[in-house]
Amino acid sequence: MIETLSSLGCRVLKGEPLSMHCSFKIGGPADFFIEIPTEPALSEFLKIISDGRFYILGGGTNILFSDEGYGGTIVRLTGDFKEISVSGDEILCGGGALLSDVLKTACENGLTGLECAAGILGTVGGAVYGNAGRRDKWISSVVKSVEVYKNLKKELINREKAVFGYRKSGFENCIISKAIFSLKKDIKKDSLEEISENMQKRLETQPLNMPNAGSIFKNPDGFSVGKLIEEAGLKGKCAGKAQISELHGNFIVNTGGAFAEDVLALIDLVKEKIKEKFDI
Repeated sequence: MIETLSSLGCRVLKGEPLSMHCSFKIGGPADFFIEIPTEPALSEFLKIISDGRFYILGGGTNILFSDEGYGGTIVRLTGDFKEISVSGDEILCGGGALLSDVLKTACENGLTGLECAAGILGTVGGAVYGNAGRRDKWISSVVKSVEVYKNLKKELINREKAVFGYRKSGFENCIISKAIFSLKKDIKKDSLEEISENMQKRLETQPLNMPNAGSIFKNPDGFSVGKLIEEAGLKGKCAGKAQISELHGNFIVNTGGAFAEDVLALIDLVKEKIKEKFDI
């Protein structure tokens, strides 16, 4: 496998620490860590690994890896999969492109509609898969189509056939290789101000200066998890080197040298106390 994929331009690493590839800075080694730069290389990898265990990693900004690592292959899309192009009021981007770069491209080309992506880390593939956004707008609102690999076959799924929900999509067991966003060529001062405000709000309310994986819990209908955690008196609670952020209750931060088991202990604590106090 290593020789074949290397000949196709892939970077293949054995025993690579996953803490080096996620925003939490936590995680043991993967059996293999492979960076795939082209569609031919991806197709070949899928043929080789058809019966093997693998996981597609986006930006690594919304994941907690085990301290033991991953007994399989971690894949990251690079190279051609990071390309971004503009055609009229549409942006075509690879699944490995950074969402921040897509937003920058939209602004440079006078396109509006992706303001909800301001401050969101990670890749296009991860954002589409998890329907990234905020309470009043999600990335699914601007998705025109998504190209995926599923069961060794490449498929183009139009928005009408795509399934999206609150922080989820119907792209389980798929590799998102490309996406087209349909925007409006009408960026105004209000749009730029909205982006700036979104960024500033995140800086003021989220612990972005410390290793974390974004929001830990989904908000139940009608409730803010961060507020519930604060009302339960859990902000600042620690387990080992992991801490429930004092800035935002729905964030757990790595204060330096935290283990996955520390984070999981805090998650269990929050579940227990929120259930006990609010029956949620």
